[in-house]
Amino acid sequence: MSSQRVFFVGDVGIDTTVLLPAVPAPDEKMVADELHEATGGVVANAAVAAARTGADVTLFTAAGDDIFGRSIPARLADEGIDVHVEWSAKATCRAIILVDGGGEKRLVLAPDVAMYPGIDTVDALNLDAAAWLHTAAYDRPASARLIERCRAAGVPVSIDLEPATMPGGLPDLSAHLAGCHTVFLNERAAAAIGPDAVDRILDLGAREVVETLGPRGVRLHHDGASVAITPPRIDAPVVDTTGAGDALAGWHAVRRAAGDGAAAALRL
Repeated sequence: MSSQRVFFVGDVGIDTTVLLPAVPAPDEKMVADELHEATGGVVANAAVAAARTGADVTLFTAAGDDIFGRSIPARLADEGIDVHVEWSAKATCRAIILVDGGGEKRLVLAPDVAMYPGIDTVDALNLDAAAWLHTAAYDRPASARLIERCRAAGVPVSIDLEPATMPGGLPDLSAHLAGCHTVFLNERAAAAIGPDAVDRILDLGAREVVETLGPRGVRLHHDGASVAITPPRIDAPVVDTTGAGDALAGWHAVRRAAGDGAAAALRL
């Protein structure tokens, strides 16, 4: 993939991750085992995972013009990512993540923060070098416009379907799904849509749905069939599940850009 790149468009932020033996009870004080601060975000995590495979990766994002936002370009450039930031009057996205002794997370996001490049930035994107594009619809008008442009340019798109991106339900994203090649659907998003979530997404025009099932792997729905794909067994403790689905989406984008089929691109 020397001439073509994997594009990522969406959120980035600064995550403060606190590792605890257990989640504190109400009014309980607890000393953490560890505390870490790093870049995060659904799409930025995927971009980092993609870059760590050695792929050529470009990320278009938005951040606040503050001390946290100004640290982001260098952090991501250190990962080998070609980073383009739209500076916003809003604050940079911040997340507080509590991780319990079993590696499971609880995540709280700051309100009213920069989450997505605006429509003007999306309209100015040069898609000529894009072999695949991954996004999440944190700005529904801008992301709908992006997917429309990709469809017109013949660039395949994957989208991470997050509950926060569809407060009015799945109809909020009908225009997005009609132009999507692959939809990543986590268990919380599926529960928010209902028991027929996969069928409804496919009926809206998506070609493939990847249900992410945590430690059980994924289930791929496409071409009228469903295929279960289990993760490789690793004899090591689970430390932190934060960003696991994002990392899979980044790996998938790289493999699809390289020509792998749907199922092969989900196998590690």
